[in-house]
Amino acid sequence: MDVRQLLGLPEILEIKSAVCVKPHPDDNEVGAGGTLLTLAKRGCRIVFVTVTDGRWGTEDSSVIAKELIAVRRREREAAGKVIGVAEQLELGFEDGGDYGERAVMEALIPILRREKPELVMTVDPWMPYESHPDHQKTGRAVAAAVLTAGNIQFPEAGSPYGVPQVAFYGSSYPNTRVDVTVTWEEKMKAILAHKSQFDNPEWVLLRQFFAEQAAEAFRRMHPPTPVGIASGYAEEFKVLARRQLHFFPAAVYM
Repeated sequence: MDVRQLLGLPEILEIKSAVCVKPHPDDNEVGAGGTLLTLAKRGCRIVFVTVTDGRWGTEDSSVIAKELIAVRRREREAAGKVIGVAEQLELGFEDGGDYGERAVMEALIPILRREKPELVMTVDPWMPYESHPDHQKTGRAVAAAVLTAGNIQFPEAGSPYGVPQVAFYGSSYPNTRVDVTVTWEEKMKAILAHKSQFDNPEWVLLRQFFAEQAAEAFRRMHPPTPVGIASGYAEEFKVLARRQLHFFPAAVYM
């Protein structure tokens, strides 16, 4: 049973508006940059919401946290221009801080009700080995906000709006793949705009890792034929209808 098809929901590349919520300034670009580039080129309005300030995103002990916040904000804006983001919002929670999922959920609900996106995108917090608290809290808070935004709860946050569907990147249970071969190099440019994170000796290996992951996803999208094996890049998502986010145990298999 394809719940999204039964509900008449558009495919991921057919949407006209999206709110993309990332734990840290670079996560959307890494997880979904190629797809977002394609959507922007097709006229989709894309709003980025960054949950944390990224103040601890370095191994360099000489860096001052407040200075890194400003650096990462500039990098985030630069990467957004490469992607074609219409608006960037920040929630300002401390990177790795002692904030709660409910606080993030409550901050997101007015944004979702105002923007009324056809799709919300975020990191998958249910990847079995995901151990980063910011990723865990952000993903779960986004799912809760998508579920709650359509209810009458929090009337001060605006009129209810039922977000139709959500797409999780970095998922161990993908059900949707997008060919990003054409936008791959632009995605790399968007990632590299986050210089404080990626402009270092490890970039060569990281780029290779990203490419191998995307090439493997492409092969799953295009199984081998007698003619040969197709080559390219793809991004994978777990896309679920809002109704699959509550009391729907089969969602993990769909």
